[in-house]
Amino acid sequence: MASGRSKGGRWARGVALVLALATAISAGVWYAGALDTLGFRSYPLHRSTMFVAPGIGALAGLSPSSAYVIETSEGLILIDSGLEADASPVKAELAKLGLDWRRIRAILLTHAHGDHTGGAATLRRQTGARLYVGAGDAAVLREGGPREAFFSTFAMPGHTPHPTPVDVELRGGELIVVGDVRVEAISAPGHTPGSTCYLSERQGLRAFFAGDVIMMLRGDEPPRDEMGKPLGTYSAYLAPSYRGDARATLQSLKALRRIPVPDLVLPGHPRAQPNPEDPRISQSRWEEILDSGIRDMENLIARFKADGADFLDGHPRLLLPNLYYLGERGGAAVYGFYVGERFFLVDAPGGPGLLAFVADQLRQLGREPARPSAVLLTDVGPLSTQGLADMVEKANPVVIAGYAGIDRAREVCPPGTSIGPAEELSDRGWFPVETVTLDGRGWSPIAYRVILGGKSVLFSGQIPVKMSQEAGESLIADLTHPPGDPQGYLRAMTRLHRAGRSDLWLPLIPTHGQNANLYGQDWDRTIEENLAVLRAVVSPSSVRRFERGNSRPD
Repeated sequence: MASGRSKGGRWARGVALVLALATAISAGVWYAGALDTLGFRSYPLHRSTMFVAPGIGALAGLSPSSAYVIETSEGLILIDSGLEADASPVKAELAKLGLDWRRIRAILLTHAHGDHTGGAATLRRQTGARLYVGAGDAAVLREGGPREAFFSTFAMPGHTPHPTPVDVELRGGELIVVGDVRVEAISAPGHTPGSTCYLSERQGLRAFFAGDVIMMLRGDEPPRDEMGKPLGTYSAYLAPSYRGDARATLQSLKALRRIPVPDLVLPGHPRAQPNPEDPRISQSRWEEILDSGIRDMENLIARFKADGADFLDGHPRLLLPNLYYLGERGGAAVYGFYVGERFFLVDAPGGPGLLAFVADQLRQLGREPARPSAVLLTDVGPLSTQGLADMVEKANPVVIAGYAGIDRAREVCPPGTSIGPAEELSDRGWFPVETVTLDGRGWSPIAYRVILGGKSVLFSGQIPVKMSQEAGESLIADLTHPPGDPQGYLRAMTRLHRAGRSDLWLPLIPTHGQNANLYGQDWDRTIEENLAVLRAVVSPSSVRRFERGNSRPD
């Protein structure tokens, strides 16, 4: 239809910018790859490749990270190798400095992420250089996977991890000597298990190559979020599969805090907007940067201790007393909770066999399974109901759906199934609950706010989403094709915003194994991320009315 093409064209023109913005917000850091998508360049310390000190060059033409080179009497030391597997940007930037890439004798990798390691295998093979990396990252480099070990949560279209041979595994304290230059390896795990900084001494100048332990020297200007800019602590907030570690990060930052400020601090993603960063920082600024990260990690560790670090990462776990995340089935999360002797299941994804799956997962968690008294549907579309008919046949639970989805639920369920409206769920007296009628995405969506263990738990189906590149693309596709309705989705944002923040948020499709717990401004940030996507598909006045608190967007 012409109207569909017009709408699709409108959102397509803005989707790259919007999703880059939302992904950056979601990560809690203005990651350089997102800046590139937004149309900016990620410059290193200066606006062009240049020597930042005699014999020490910053390679500015790489994206999204920076790399550095040290001249020695016997050749070159390269610190990190950029994203591109053929290493052509590194070679081109070295040529700008008048340096011959064939003279590389050592490649020192700060960590395994692909934007720092992509060209290393090629350069090692072509130059015969020895390749050094922290021991905690050596295995994934040699293996060339998994993908999240190289690209974390960031979408890197067109880039695939590949194996990189490692000659020397570093554990900290080693001296790497090339000609007249000595470089000390400083183990700094946390951003990744093998994160390593390097401290070189050349003609009396101490230069500190920080990788992503210190991503930039600015970035903590107000407004500052809680994820530790300008440090690379964002990975500590992610699910364990992304290999960040809050406790390791804390210890690394404390160890660096005891080092006197080096003459040059050369970060992994230096900013140059609006002016280049000066790598010569004061002792007080050095301490300020590190102290900020130390405080953030102490707070994060305290949170994890209090809530159990409840990541929704496919591994079943107890979230609260009697509340269980049971893993994923058919691409969707399965949640269940007990109230007295009754067991309640939220959604029924994944096709036949759901009852056996739930029983097995509960036994793994040390809980004797029970047949569900009811299944609470957040949506009556296929993703939420593929296992429903089989579950009803085997366990005969009551099925709860929004008023608008009752007829669809009857079509899915066997004849005679007891089906009740979600809007009247509180009248049953099973547990304290509020329902929020949603709109705009899926089939008759509805959210449930349940009080469990003294905390407020929101089961919200597919509305809203914790943003990532993939989640944003999926959302836009759904909103711009039937039965999607951007204006309805905006109304849903209004209702969720007015309902306020819960303690735990349990979506049907967790993003990157997100934490179940909502901290600080997490919920407001999620609403804003969803609004950022909506700005590409609805009129600006609609979003402005939402922001003014108007409940009747046009």
